[in-house]
Order: sequence, then C-alpha cells, then structure tokens
Amino acid sequence: MRSDPQLVKGTVRLLVLRLLEREPMYGYQMIQHLKDRSEGYFRLGEGALYPLLHEMEEQGFLRAEWREQEGRLKRRYYHLAAKGRKELARRLETWQDFTRAVDSVLEASHV
Repeated sequence: MRSDPQLVKGTVRLLVLRLLEREPMYGYQMIQHLKDRSEGYFRLGEGALYPLLHEMEEQGFLRAEWREQEGRLKRRYYHLAAKGRKELARRLETWQDFTRAVDSVLEASHV
C-alpha cells in the first residue's frame, strides 16, 4: 500500500490528537500505533513527528512529562490538554465535512 506524502502530512495532526485522546503516549509508541493501525500506510519517522509534537505542545494542545520506569530510559509522554480536546473536535468536524464532500463528488462522477 503506497501512501501519498501530502495526504499523510495533512492528517497527522488529527491522528496524533485522536491517539492521545485515548491514552498518554511517547513518540515512538505513537509512530508504532499509527503504522500498526493503518496496516503500514502511516510510516512516520521521528524527524517528522517530534517537531509536530513540540509545536502542538507550544500551542497548548498537548502537555508532556518525563516518566522513568525501572530498567528503562526516561520517556517523554504526551497528554491531550483541554485545548487539544477542542482542537480535536474541530479537526474531526472539518475532516468529516471534507470526506463527505469528496465522497459526493466521487459518487456523482461514477454514475
């Protein structure tokens, strides 16, 4: 399955917000979840994800904290902030409007 880099870039922020709505995660964990849940369609590198996470944290959408587990390296866990929940709702609505409009055009073009 080949992914379109422009489509991926345009949806990653929404996907990250949705992942963090469910549970706090660290960066590599998000990368793996996106890859696994999309059957390999979303293959993000750390160089793409971490700048986005830092930007979203600066915007107040995410909070981050370092956690240490015995026998492991410290990991920076990201949590969805209240402002991030509002942003997720806004982006989900926009996504649903967009996909509805695209589906309408595709269906109309098929007949």
